Amino acid sequence: MTVNLRIDQLQALWLQQLQHEHEDICISHNVLLPTPIFEISDSQKIYGCWQAATGILSLSRHLILQHSWSVTLEVLKHEMAHQLCSVSLQVGNRAHGELFQKACERLGVLPEFRRPGVVVKDLVHEAAARSELSESGRRCLAKIEKLLALGRSANEHEAALAMEKANALLEKYHLHGLGEGGEHRYACVIIDRKKKKIASYQRHICSILQEFFFVRIVLSQLYDPCRNDSFKTVELFGTRENVAIAEYCFHFLENHLALLWSANRDRFRGVVQTEKNSYFLGLLRGFHQKLREQKKSRTEKTFQPQAGALILAEEQRLAWFVGMRFPRLRRASTRGSKVYGATYQEGVEAGRHITLNDAVTGRKPGFGGLLS
Repeated sequence: MTVNLRIDQLQALWLQQLQHEHEDICISHNVLLPTPIFEISDSQKIYGCWQAATGILSLSRHLILQHSWSVTLEVLKHEMAHQLCSVSLQVGNRAHGELFQKACERLGVLPEFRRPGVVVKDLVHEAAARSELSESGRRCLAKIEKLLALGRSANEHEAALAMEKANALLEKYHLHGLGEGGEHRYACVIIDRKKKKIASYQRHICSILQEFFFVRIVLSQLYDPCRNDSFKTVELFGTRENVAIAEYCFHFLENHLALLWSANRDRFRGVVQTEKNSYFLGLLRGFHQKLREQKKSRTEKTFQPQAGALILAEEQRLAWFVGMRFPRLRRASTRGSKVYGATYQEGVEAGRHITLNDAVTGRKPGFGGLLS
């Protein structure tokens, strides 16, 4: 991994990375474009610009340093849409209107980055801030906070009832929002731990979130321009509210697993890493079983056949949104993990008692609050 490089050295590496990204985007979206001349500008106002006459695609170093690489990629794709209009569609230097929107659609540019013209600083800041929760979403979260506050009770039945009602409210809110449509309802949040590998227990957390928290999850990787290296990432897709809750719960579960392991590790005598992994996977399995039982019970009591079409339409819209970023997405197989049976089973039993009351009540966990 390259470290302690001067800004001029980094910029030379960025130019190489942008060329690779341009090629990957063309391949992924089945678009044939010549490789442009890339330029890293010093502009503090214009963050992206395509110049058809010279074949130069310019991005500002301030964009790269002040925003995540995922934002830089959206600006790159915006300028590639202009390149597509001028090179393939022959419509001049700065395309506007329907042709430009079609080019953005073809390249999977997120809706908030599709404003025609050069990409200025204010547009990027506005687009990057589109993940703010709606007022109705905040009201829903406030209700959930009150319900889950009851989950702190020492009475396990009261805690379980509070969790069940909170989950039911979350499902009700999601169902109420079905059919609203609108491209801007959806958001993508990237969890980047700066690691080369996603642990098996993290994959199981992702499985839980995708099944019960109304999000789609993609395990990917992202370039870090300050380190000149790429790291594995977890990308959450869904409505802003669902993505925010799922992200918070991902961090909560990670921290809660570590807390429970710290309290119980002295009871296990095998290889530490295998014991820890066994316990983590057991905890998550138990928690998964608990959520599935609660969901099944609610479904049997409140099943509404008329909601089926709305749910299917919502899934299709979300699949389309995910497909914009990953047009050639495929399901990867997962390798089995070595576990200790007794430790795993003890984790299963403990996992059935996990509640997410601290995950959305606004209390400050170690990683910092996101929904307060």
